Amino acid sequence: MKYLFLLYGDPAAEAALGPEGRAAMVDDHRRFSAMLRERGAIVLGEALEGPEESRTVRFDGDSPVVTDGPFLEAKEVLGGLYVLECASTDEAIDLAKRVPRSPGLVVQLSPIAGT
Repeated sequence: MKYLFLLYGDPAAEAALGPEGRAAMVDDHRRFSAMLRERGAIVLGEALEGPEESRTVRFDGDSPVVTDGPFLEAKEVLGGLYVLECASTDEAIDLAKRVPRSPGLVVQLSPIAGT
């Protein structure tokens, strides 16, 4: 079954890490992705641009309304995703626990319907 892992974090705390801390975090994700490839688990893994580049489309009746970013009243923002092939929910949870740490990291995992 395929699982969607949504990675949320605190962009202000991440920025405070500085260039070296940020580079170390990216390297951790490269190693994590390599491990997933070796297991044959990775379908897709991507970092996302910051919320200032995002747009949200909501519907007011039949009229779409486009606004900047996913600006919610929260410190956590969506920063990346993985789509993984896992044999079970337990395996997905085990892999979610191994996602490289970043400030404020929250991993939401959801099975993808029909997979």
